[in-house]
Amino acid sequence: MDPHFRKKLIIISAAIVLVIVMAVVLLVGLSNRIIKQQLERALGANFRVERISHSWNSVEVYEPRFLKDGQTVAYAKRIILKAHFLTLLKPGFSISSAVLEEPSMKLEVRQSGEWVVSIFIERKQEAPSTSKPRPLYVKQIVVKDGTLFFQDHRLQDPNSAEAQKINVRLDDFSIPFKNVPSKFTLQLQLVGKLISGSVTSSGTFYFRTKGINIKFVGENMAFFDTSATGPVSRVQSISFTATSEGIPAKPFFFSDLVLTKPHVRLESDRKGNIISPLPGVTPKQTGAEKQRGTTVQVEVKNLKIAGGELIYLDGKIARQPYPVRLTDIALNADYLSLPPEDRYTTYQLSVHIPGNQSTGVLTSSGRTALKTLDTNSKVSLRDLDLTSLKPYLVKQGDIDVSRGFLDLSIDLSIKKKMIYAPTHIVIKNLAFITGKGLKDEFLGIPRSLIVKELETNNHQIVFDYILEGSLENPKFKIQGSLAKRFTIGLAKSLGLSVIEAGETVIIQGGWAIHGVGEGLKELQKLFK
Repeated sequence: MDPHFRKKLIIISAAIVLVIVMAVVLLVGLSNRIIKQQLERALGANFRVERISHSWNSVEVYEPRFLKDGQTVAYAKRIILKAHFLTLLKPGFSISSAVLEEPSMKLEVRQSGEWVVSIFIERKQEAPSTSKPRPLYVKQIVVKDGTLFFQDHRLQDPNSAEAQKINVRLDDFSIPFKNVPSKFTLQLQLVGKLISGSVTSSGTFYFRTKGINIKFVGENMAFFDTSATGPVSRVQSISFTATSEGIPAKPFFFSDLVLTKPHVRLESDRKGNIISPLPGVTPKQTGAEKQRGTTVQVEVKNLKIAGGELIYLDGKIARQPYPVRLTDIALNADYLSLPPEDRYTTYQLSVHIPGNQSTGVLTSSGRTALKTLDTNSKVSLRDLDLTSLKPYLVKQGDIDVSRGFLDLSIDLSIKKKMIYAPTHIVIKNLAFITGKGLKDEFLGIPRSLIVKELETNNHQIVFDYILEGSLENPKFKIQGSLAKRFTIGLAKSLGLSVIEAGETVIIQGGWAIHGVGEGLKELQKLFK
């Protein structure tokens, strides 16, 4: 080949390549602007995107956002879409991966109960299309460091929570939904006064039937942290496995539900009603919810609570609510269901009741049917410190209790709403503090008789009684009957004659406890 011709050929070829490269660069830039404009036009005036770049197998969308009233309500730092290698050989759209970096979105519930998603796409009036929408398949969706803000306008402040550092991986997602499992992993951090803590979860989800098979772990969870005393409830860790064939027709099955060091604080008013930790409007069902029904059957197999704590602030006793504290709560139950079923639940329970001079230990085991309340169980209470229960035992003007311990054993049986419970009571080392102007009585019984019985019976008062009645009888109340039987049993153990006339108890010597009596009324509150 002529050297001059070869030189010219090389120069011409280089020029052609340069022109092609420049054309590609110009066309890519032009196509990016065209895609950007078309995307903003398709998603409406509320959508904005900073820029778009694409290569032969991927598209990168930078800073897409949705606006509402001029404010950003949904945003992502970057979205990366990669085409599936065989996308041209399949109908519809096939995406190998979709990565969302630092997305954020707001989710709200209006006062009417309507759920509102911050993303709104304007729909333009178009002629009806006869073609079916093309299917979409995404092999993998990844969310990195996402944020979700939630607010429920039906409640007063605080009524919001935020999920931060959301990291999600979802495999095999398709539209229309298919009845195939989509595997997922999830990690997030909850922040706010409504709820806080960290969550991890993994498993499979069926988008078509809404079936699930997941494992869940929550750590350092806190709920309703609305006062200076701390959250209403918290738990060091909660874990379970949940399965369901579909929602809402199919039941939820929870297995191996474990709560480690849960804490609950409850407070009642002067009437004994529990005070809500979140004052505000009670959430109402929407019309759609009422129409389809929201009752979902939930079944729990193998419930375990370890190291639990309950603080009950009793507002019935005094203007300043009196704290009753239960610690080291341990519970094992083989089965629970909501709504309750006829099936029996076998359980074991242990609770500590800290006092000024001792720690009482309450244990119970047996079985109960939560729907019918049929029960066969044993209850035991040992070394309950009576001085910690003065507001329930000592009324104004009576002698004070300086020392005393209570043991109690109950064989509890409930069948067809009839309760039968033989009870054994031991009062130990009871001592009093007398004072000028105070009546020399304890629970309406002369102190001298009680002291004499203690001195002659190894510092113990022992008696038995039987609690029985119908739970369907509106005049029968367990707490009132239990307190009444307690006082009558104590009086009889001291050799006193007792006459019952309706709700009035007359003790030998003229002492009368009218209704349930003043002393008996206070004792009654102990068993509520």
